[in-house]
Amino acid sequence: MTEGNPETVKFKPAAEMIISDLETLKVVADPLRLSIIELLAKPSTVKRVANKIGKPPTKLYYHINLLEKHNLIQMVDTRIVSGIVEKHYQTAAQNFRVSRDLLTPSSEGFDESFDVILGGIWTDAREDLRDSLLAGIAIPDEDAPIHKQMRFSRARMWLSPEKAEAFYNRMQEVMEEFRGWDEEEQQPDAPDAQPYSLLYLLHPTSRSRDHEADGKDTNSTDEA
Repeated sequence: MTEGNPETVKFKPAAEMIISDLETLKVVADPLRLSIIELLAKPSTVKRVANKIGKPPTKLYYHINLLEKHNLIQMVDTRIVSGIVEKHYQTAAQNFRVSRDLLTPSSEGFDESFDVILGGIWTDAREDLRDSLLAGIAIPDEDAPIHKQMRFSRARMWLSPEKAEAFYNRMQEVMEEFRGWDEEEQQPDAPDAQPYSLLYLLHPTSRSRDHEADGKDTNSTDEA
């Protein structure tokens, strides 16, 4: 028997949450907690999240409590299922953004903030790709259907300020366009839609054109 809470007010996440302190950054940068946050974009229970991650619920309670303590997720509903109170959680915001102050070289704790941010992102991306390859979701074969392939690249380009600005803007436009597609593809009438993971890093570099790493010209692009 399932019984809802009539006093529950429908929760609406904020459009964006800016993470401006190192302690909250450490909480959100953990790969497991990143996965939990992604799965709580819509209300869910610890048990359902645990099933999707492949871990027992008891392994997640500590992380759920920590995320709730730092206001990254919120309990949005409680239901009584077979006499047991079932709590539903959801992310506090649709998007999370790290304050640029934490990456300012002159700021206190810059080195630690930098390591936490990049370490969490790269570790989570690596584990995501590894799990996807093992599950056969991503296929490294270049003859595989394009929608099944994994691709990664690193490129070095010399751009004028005007062309660099155009490149940044174009990338942002593409991201916004595909976010719109994401909302469409999550509808019930798109049962063959597959979630995809994207990570890109774009920045001016202190390295010159003729800088070489591992004996390779870094102006080239590697793709798989």
